[in-house]
Amino acid sequence: MGQLTKMKIVAYKNPDFSSKVGEYDVLVNPENYKKTKEQQYISTDTIGESAKTEKYKGSGPGTFKMVLFFDGTGIVSKKKVDDQIKLVRDLVYKYNGDIHEPNYLRVYWGTQSLFQGRLKLWSVNYTMLDLDGTPLRAEVTATLTSSISAKNKALEEKKNSADLTHVRTVLDGDNLPLMCHRIYGDSSYYIKVAEHNGLTNFRNIKPGKLIAFPPVI
Repeated sequence: MGQLTKMKIVAYKNPDFSSKVGEYDVLVNPENYKKTKEQQYISTDTIGESAKTEKYKGSGPGTFKMVLFFDGTGIVSKKKVDDQIKLVRDLVYKYNGDIHEPNYLRVYWGTQSLFQGRLKLWSVNYTMLDLDGTPLRAEVTATLTSSISAKNKALEEKKNSADLTHVRTVLDGDNLPLMCHRIYGDSSYYIKVAEHNGLTNFRNIKPGKLIAFPPVI
């Protein structure tokens, strides 16, 4: 059997996720997580028409929802539940004085990057209490909203055209020739892309890495 991989939350202080400020290894992997995406439209109508026309406005922010489990009975951890929760809250929710706002976040499961964004909603549900009211178990529901730097957003929103530079995130199962085929329609450009990104081992690119695909004409 393979080794159990754990979920990890990594915090950064800049929008391009290059300056790490801390991380948290989840003690108990969540049973599931939920991703949502939306498209935004503007409703237009004309006098006399029986129905409105929905005009495309753009992609709305995606969201990522997970429920984290905390146990203070000694089965998982001997730390108090509130102390365990504080470790996560300080990372994802607390105001960062260096940037005058909360941190930017990436969620990983092993080496796989699941989501990047910022905390939108935080809810704690205490599911077991001691006789004196001390929390023994709790579930924290955290909802993140997607975030991408202005530079990367501008690049990613461009159409797939070989005369433009594109930035793509490596997903599980991706390799450089395959990604080149998607962008250029020709996998043979992988050597040029590897050189452009300073990749010495193009066969082993980790999920979550951003790859820039330069113009080929």
